[in-house]
Amino acid sequence: MPLFQTNDVNLFYSTHGSGQPVLLIHGWACDGNDWSFQIPHLLSLGFSVIALDQRGHGRSSAPADINSYTLATFAKDAMSLLQHLDISSVILMGHSMGSVIASYLAAKYPDIVKALVLVHPIYAGAPPTLRGMGDEMIAHPDRVYALSEGFWMNYMYTPRTPEWLKVWQVRRLNGCDPTALAGCLVGLAKDFGTVMGQTEETKAFMRKRKGPRLAVCTLPDAPAWEYEIGVEEGVDEVHELTEGTFSHMVQNDKFNDILERWLRKRDLAVL
Repeated sequence: MPLFQTNDVNLFYSTHGSGQPVLLIHGWACDGNDWSFQIPHLLSLGFSVIALDQRGHGRSSAPADINSYTLATFAKDAMSLLQHLDISSVILMGHSMGSVIASYLAAKYPDIVKALVLVHPIYAGAPPTLRGMGDEMIAHPDRVYALSEGFWMNYMYTPRTPEWLKVWQVRRLNGCDPTALAGCLVGLAKDFGTVMGQTEETKAFMRKRKGPRLAVCTLPDAPAWEYEIGVEEGVDEVHELTEGTFSHMVQNDKFNDILERWLRKRDLAVL
C-alpha cells in the first residue's frame, strides 16, 4: 500500500498511468474513490493520475490535534507528496473542500500549477450552517456524526441523487475520524473572509491563481463569483451541472465531456 509519511501524517495515495500528472483532491468526509469515474477517462486522454486520500480521510492517518486540518496544512501535504514524487508541474483537480485546497495551492505555489479544475467550488460561499458546525462538534462530540449526516442530507444531494450513492457515502462518513470531521470545518471557518466568501480580500487571493481554469459549478452563487474574480476569454471556462455536490459522479458522462473538451482546447490532452 503506497503510504507517504510527511509532517505528522501518513498519506495514502494511488498512481495511475503515465504522462502529464493530474493530482486529484477530494472533499470533506470523502476519499480518492470519489474520482472513480474520472480516473479511467483521464488515463484514456494520456494523463498520469495521482489520487490522494487527505489527512483524516480514507486510508490516510488522522492526527489527534483538531488544529491540524487547516487549508495551509492540507496544501503542505499535497506539496510534500508532489516533491516526493518528483513532480514539478501538475494539473490540480479539486472537489468541494478540495476546490478550496487546490485554489490555495494555486495561489501559494503558482509556478507548479499547469492548470486548475474546480469541481463544485465552494469558496464563493458555503451554507451558513457550515461556519459554526465545527465549534458545535467540539462542544458536543457525541453529535459529530449526526451533525455531519444531517448536513449532507440537507445540502449535498438533490431529489434525484441515487440511493446507492447516499448509502455508500453516509456509511463512509460514519467511519471517518470525528476529530478530522470537526477539524476540517474549524479550519475552513478560519479562512472565511480571506480565502472563502465574497470579499475584496478573497477576490484578491483568488486572483493570485495562475494558469487556465475550469470551474464546474453546482452552487447558485458560484458562477457569478468566478466571473467576478475574472475569467480569461478563450482560456478559462465556467460550466454548471444540476445534480448537487456529487454531479461529477451522478452526471459523470456530462462532466467528463466538459472536462475533455476543455483539456483538448488547452492542448493538454495528448491522446
